[in-house]
Amino acid sequence: MAGAVDFASLKILVIDDQEFVRTIVKKMLQQLGTGTVLEAQDGNSGMESVTRDHPDLVICDIQMRPVDGFGFVRQLRGAEGVADTPVIMLTAHTDSSTISRAKELDIGAFLAKPVLPPALKEKIIQVMGG
Repeated sequence: MAGAVDFASLKILVIDDQEFVRTIVKKMLQQLGTGTVLEAQDGNSGMESVTRDHPDLVICDIQMRPVDGFGFVRQLRGAEGVADTPVIMLTAHTDSSTISRAKELDIGAFLAKPVLPPALKEKIIQVMGG
């Protein structure tokens, strides 16, 4: 299935309130050959970017302020034209309540922090190609 995802054609938005996390994930995405990597520092600016830039995929942290990852996805799922944008959630918390909340919001996959390149690639292929 790996051949089904053309990383060079992807536009991916990374939303995280910690700049170093965005930088690390952006570098990994670039190493995977991702065509365009966009960044946003919170759910509000992430939503603005999605409606303006129409990324193919969003990689979003759960714990952010003022709008957390779940709040962002709720806004996204209600937004015309971009509601079906795939989302991978970044989290340090993979407890059952977090996972069940994510399933309700149609989250494509979880990525545990710290993010590792093989896991990042696998999740993108899972969400975009599967």
